[in-house]
Amino acid sequence: MLVSSLALVSSEGIAGTAPRTPFVGRVGLSGHTVWLQPRLQAASLRRAREGGVDWIREDFSWSTVERTPGRYDWRVQDELMRNAARVGMHVLALATYAPGWASGHAESDKFPPLDPAGYARFVRELVLRYGKGGTFWRSNPRLSPVPITAVELWNEPWHYAFWGPEPDPSAYAKLVRLAAEAIKAVHPEVDVLAVGDLSQYRGDGTRGVDWLAQLLAVDPALWRSGLVNGWTVHLYTETRDPMDSTTPQRWRFDRILLTRALVRAAGAGKPIWVTEFGWSTSSGRSIDVSEETQARYVHDALWRTVKQWRSFVVRSFVFDWGNPGPADGYNLIRPDRSARPAWLAVKRLIATAR
Repeated sequence: MLVSSLALVSSEGIAGTAPRTPFVGRVGLSGHTVWLQPRLQAASLRRAREGGVDWIREDFSWSTVERTPGRYDWRVQDELMRNAARVGMHVLALATYAPGWASGHAESDKFPPLDPAGYARFVRELVLRYGKGGTFWRSNPRLSPVPITAVELWNEPWHYAFWGPEPDPSAYAKLVRLAAEAIKAVHPEVDVLAVGDLSQYRGDGTRGVDWLAQLLAVDPALWRSGLVNGWTVHLYTETRDPMDSTTPQRWRFDRILLTRALVRAAGAGKPIWVTEFGWSTSSGRSIDVSEETQARYVHDALWRTVKQWRSFVVRSFVFDWGNPGPADGYNLIRPDRSARPAWLAVKRLIATAR
């Protein structure tokens, strides 16, 4: 039964000695700590881990790692992995975006590569460095390794803002195939995650054009194979409650069930990772909710994904976590670094299942 009422704690001193609940290991944060200065990054990861969260989703940006063809600069990601390992935090590697030399667009990294083989080489190097027994761990023997065990291939390729100039299911399928083959060739145990959201968002404002149905039709053998281990979805609902049942389902929180039905019908039924969801507060937009409503919605959304949909949802990542700016309404932390009620709700849920 869904717990829809929420009693919030007044401090952050809740995790650490609490008994294991069904939420331990199932709740993550979609963060931007990789871009923080080392000391603030370390503090942010420690704060999340002390709150009971043991997974964080972070950018592994091809455009910043390989600015020059064949030359990899992993210093930013090394710092993240070092700090994450020190607190025992697992990292979901979000492998994004193409450098200008690979896409032909020096003005932005939000365009796909002209040749997806370059991206495949990048993700291969990523898992060789940070996967089990990787070069990073061998060169840092004092760390207790927390290797990369899952890689998400691109961020929102169904959106023109992240796959310019327009989303292309066929091109994304080619990228996934080459990247998955490259990863599995060196680390077959790493979970490869492909994007399974329903809809496309095009530059002309068109919404509702099927992304997933087209993607499944492009390369059916790929999706049925062991190259891809899971689907990812982003479950934003603007101001709508995660229990909403009146809006058309493709825009509701439970549209994850439509993803599940589509992939099953295609013979590509695999576990689902909810790699982003959340509600915005205090940014002055029409999609804002109050902090109290954000807390209730996040609580109830996690209850659905972890308890109600436990049989097919692996993990759920709340957006977002990092160093919030004045207009960052999604963040679980305020600009002054104090906790929003939603962060207290997440901590309480992990620790007590209430």
